This record gives sequence, C-alpha cells and structure tokens, in this order.
Amino acid sequence: MKRAAVLAAALLLAACTPPVESRAELPAQWTSLTIEAEPVTFAAERVGELIFRGGLALSAQHQRFGGLSGLEVLEGNRMLMVSDRGDWVEGNLVLDKKGALIGVADMRFAPLRDLQGEPVTGRLSFDTEDLTQLPDGRIAVSFEQMHRVLIYDFNRDGPFGAASEGPHLDGAGRLPANASLEAIAVTEAGELIVGAEGGGGPTPLWLAPLSGTEPAPSHASYVLADAYSLTALDRLPSGDIVAVERFFAPVIGPRARIAVFPLSALTPGAAIAPRRLAELAAPMPVDNFEGVSAVRMPDGATRIYIVSDDNFSQRQRTLLLAFDIAE
Repeated sequence: MKRAAVLAAALLLAACTPPVESRAELPAQWTSLTIEAEPVTFAAERVGELIFRGGLALSAQHQRFGGLSGLEVLEGNRMLMVSDRGDWVEGNLVLDKKGALIGVADMRFAPLRDLQGEPVTGRLSFDTEDLTQLPDGRIAVSFEQMHRVLIYDFNRDGPFGAASEGPHLDGAGRLPANASLEAIAVTEAGELIVGAEGGGGPTPLWLAPLSGTEPAPSHASYVLADAYSLTALDRLPSGDIVAVERFFAPVIGPRARIAVFPLSALTPGAAIAPRRLAELAAPMPVDNFEGVSAVRMPDGATRIYIVSDDNFSQRQRTLLLAFDIAE
C-alpha cells in the first residue's frame, strides 16, 4: 500500500507540473512577476510558542510561478527562494508599522545555472529543495534528485553565474530520488548542515565543511515521528537550528511542525529529538510547507517565515506565513 501511495503521488506531481522548456526558451535575464497576495486569517493569535504575524496566499498567472521549496530572507526584507523547476524567485517582503507581514513587492524570477553557466533543464537536474546564505554572501542550494549541493556567488553574478560544486556527502547517492537532500542551513562558522527528507523515522544529517576535500560522512540523525518528513532548516539568530516538518494523508490532510534544536546537539552519532515550537493543522492555513527562514526583527523578536510548495497544482496554495517566537 505504501509503495502504491508513493507511486500515485509521483504520478499526480508529474501530471500537475507544467512541461519543461528547452534552454532556448528560458529567459536570459530577470523576468518580472505580477503577484496577487491575498491575506489569510489564522485560527488563533498564538499557536504553541509562536505568535502569528501575518500571512499571504500568493498566486500569479505566469506558468513558472509555484513549487517554492526554499526560502532565505536577507537584509532589508529581501527574500530569495528556489523552485522545483530550477528558478530563483526574488522579491521584497512588505511589513506594516508594527512589523506584520502584509504583502510582497518587486517579484521576479530567473533560471538557476549549471556548472557550465547554462540554465538548468530536465527535472532530474533542477529539483532544487532548499537554500542558505553562507557567511561570505554566497548561496548554497540543495538538489534532491541529483543528491548534491551547488554554490552560487549571487552577490557577484546575480542569478547569471555558473555554479560551483559544494561539499560531497557520503551516502547521499543511496537516498531515494524523491526523498533526498531536502533541507540545508549553515553554522556561523560556515559549515553546512544538510538533512534528508526521511519519512517517519530517523533521517540523516550531514555537517559538511565548505573546504572539505573528502565526502563528508553522515554526522547525526534527526528523529522524526508520526510519519512527518523533514523539509527545511535554518539557523536562528541565537545559533540554534529551526526545522520544518511536513505531514500529509488523504483523509487527515496536510499538517506541519516547526521545531528547534541546539547546534550543540549536532554531535557525531547523535539522535537529535527536536523541541516542538508549534504544530499547524486545519482550520489554520496549512499546505505543503517546504521553506523556512529566521531573522532578528528591529524590536528584538525572532521572526520565522515559512513558505509552501504548491506543486504547481490548482488544488494547493503558495502560503507565506510569519511568526515571532514568544518570549
């Protein structure tokens, strides 16, 4: 039954994903996106240890908008995302005077490039899942189907420069093609934390130095429960690591968990059981959350943004939600 369910999900994804363009059809520069941002209401002002600070359902008529699987909020409320179709998606968060999320602006997209500087094509090549900004400003991106990490000098090249190889992860090639390198974050010291999606049990975490010349071994495991999967990681301003976990069942519907663990727990051979901050479920706005970014707000609050991957399906939504951790 489990294998049949996975096959059905794969067929559904293939059916709702638009056809892939050739390299000649992909834009060579940024392409503007006209976004409709509909405010969403939340069932409660607070859930667990999180305070709701605004949410949006994003949509666009452009066929390449959707599938957002990674999120990084940079200086000046600029956000950078990657999609399942191998695109950078960039824009600005719009906040009100009290810091609540009320909109987005200046949205645009451009294709990621491969090691030769050409736009990535073919689903197996561009299934990008998460991203993180390195201490030197470069962007590391994890790819699921190809089990790899690529590095982009975004500050120097924007979206138009060739990728360089990131650290190689020992054993990653043995992961299932559609449950691979789903989550990535970076420590203050510049080591990548990469997590596999998993599916209900312990899933491997790698701690990989950027300067490493040998494949980095699996360092620890992240303990999943109740059939949840790991979909995103980021470093909190405190240095702890925040994680997003996803759950879906046809009768129950989608759910998500936001959890945290201290960086000190990431020791060789450790089984890390994170502390849950909140669980999101209906009637709250919830979908296939796959991206997370944490920032320090001007008032000192720790802000967590999460974004959902709509799989290019009309039955799902691209949700962008903001929460502050309650003190």
